[in-house]
Amino acid sequence: MLNRAIVICHRHADVDAYCSAYGVANIINKYKKGIHVSVVTPEGLSLPAKRVANKYPVQQNENVDFDNIDLAVVVDTGHLALLGEFADQFKDAKSLNVFLDHHPLNDSITNVADYVVVNEFATSTSELIADIFLAMKLTVSKTVAQVLLTGIIFDSQHLRLADHRTIKIVSKLCGRGASIRDAMEIGGVSSDRSERIARLKGIQRLSLFTLGEWVVGYTKIGSHQASVARAMIDLGADLAIAIGEDSGGSRCCLRATHHFRKTTGIHLGSDVAQIIAESMGGVGGGHSTASSFSADTIPEKLANTVLKVVEDSVGVKKKLLK
Repeated sequence: MLNRAIVICHRHADVDAYCSAYGVANIINKYKKGIHVSVVTPEGLSLPAKRVANKYPVQQNENVDFDNIDLAVVVDTGHLALLGEFADQFKDAKSLNVFLDHHPLNDSITNVADYVVVNEFATSTSELIADIFLAMKLTVSKTVAQVLLTGIIFDSQHLRLADHRTIKIVSKLCGRGASIRDAMEIGGVSSDRSERIARLKGIQRLSLFTLGEWVVGYTKIGSHQASVARAMIDLGADLAIAIGEDSGGSRCCLRATHHFRKTTGIHLGSDVAQIIAESMGGVGGGHSTASSFSADTIPEKLANTVLKVVEDSVGVKKKLLK
């Protein structure tokens, strides 16, 4: 009998993770009346996700007693270590464990999962959740449609990564009252002062390399690495590397253009982030053109490692642009 359920995001949950959790919590409430559902966000939310959460709040739970949880649904989390402080507790949990994702799942997940739903063709986990809503023929409120659309917009890079399946789902969400314009505004470039400063400092410290025809940007920045990497791509880099110190190690965010991915065949998640993280005592992964990971080393060494992996994959040595 299901009485208590939690929906768990990965640590420092991004917009897609939060929006996915919001959607799943709504599905559970529709499917099982009277069940107590809360969302768990290990180590908090990213700044863009906080903006979404402030506008579209959901009941959150910071202290989880896994002994009293009947159902645990994990969203947008391809490795158990990404559950942060809850990873060890989750291994011993007696709950029914369901994983919903659009990333390939690590063995650490499949070893503890009761059910797994993965669609690697989806641009976001929010797209997967919207598809589940539609497949189950559940009523999608205007608010839920807006939240799911926001997650899709964010993770699909404002629909630049969208295919016909994504556009079909977006159309149906808009038919329920969601607005693409509103989704782009709340999930777009932050008006937060610290993020804007980080983006500008990241560009100020930028080092540029060429790998044959490709332009690669690298910068070291203390925060907002993902946002800084996106800024480098927007300014013309084919591959962007933004690294900062994190809990005694380093955190790296990678971004690439679709053209770089298609031409080189390099998948930033499985071919770069996951391989380097596992070899350096860290954890991470991601999409073909967007990934992030942690590693137990200093930023400069990590940057050289990333560049070496890409060099070997492309078959061309890097050259510093001055």
